[in-house]
Amino acid sequence: MVDSVIFGELMMSDEAKSQQFTESPKAGTISPTSMKGHGMDTTTLLSFWAVSLLLIITPGPDWAFVTGFAFRRRPLTYPLAGIALGYLGLTVVVAAGLGALVSKHPALLTGVTVLGVLVLLRIGWSMLSAARRGPVTVEVPETREPEANGGAVALKTRPVVEKRSAIVLKGAAVSGLNPKGMMLFIALLPQFVVPTAQLPISAQMIAMGLVFIASATTFYALLGMFAGRVLAGSERASRLLTGVAGAAMMAVAGAMLVQHFII
Repeated sequence: MVDSVIFGELMMSDEAKSQQFTESPKAGTISPTSMKGHGMDTTTLLSFWAVSLLLIITPGPDWAFVTGFAFRRRPLTYPLAGIALGYLGLTVVVAAGLGALVSKHPALLTGVTVLGVLVLLRIGWSMLSAARRGPVTVEVPETREPEANGGAVALKTRPVVEKRSAIVLKGAAVSGLNPKGMMLFIALLPQFVVPTAQLPISAQMIAMGLVFIASATTFYALLGMFAGRVLAGSERASRLLTGVAGAAMMAVAGAMLVQHFII
């Protein structure tokens, strides 16, 4: 993620942008208002996709969260669904104009930052703990039929599985409560908005947000599958890299605090 975001014109309201495009044109020029009726340009979407992809492939909390599951050879469906849900929430917030409200009120931004840091620290610590103790198993009855030698019940073990809903919520918190992600969306989406297009500005932002979400989940799925294949059959490497991912997530949380309160 970028370390700083310059807002300036990027934070203009939709009304201001519309006024900018409806001023009387000079002689011999074409008024932007004459272009009304057109939808989003494919070139604009491709440009947005290229920029967003560069940001997606930059390591951050999302990377650590997804690879943490991959290193433990756990399904990626629910972590990816959570990350997508978080970014969808950010998209709706920015499209509704609430993102600008957060950016203009330091107390709100501080609250989001602190909450995001606490979430990252909690998840990072859980990854470190999992790396230290290894797989957690519980004994469950395999059958209730008595054995011939005295009626003992045969037992088997299986890993303790985290609830799917909890995984989705964690993923949503990682992406949705990341203040850098929020500031990025606030600054990035308006740059590619066409105020004179037939499609409303909020709808354009939602469309670009969906492009970002599709790109992010695809990349993280490929990243997770690659990490899982590389570590297949290596329990020691899996535990080591799970710990590294957890430590990285906690380091990101610390960096967020330093950047917000010190820098």
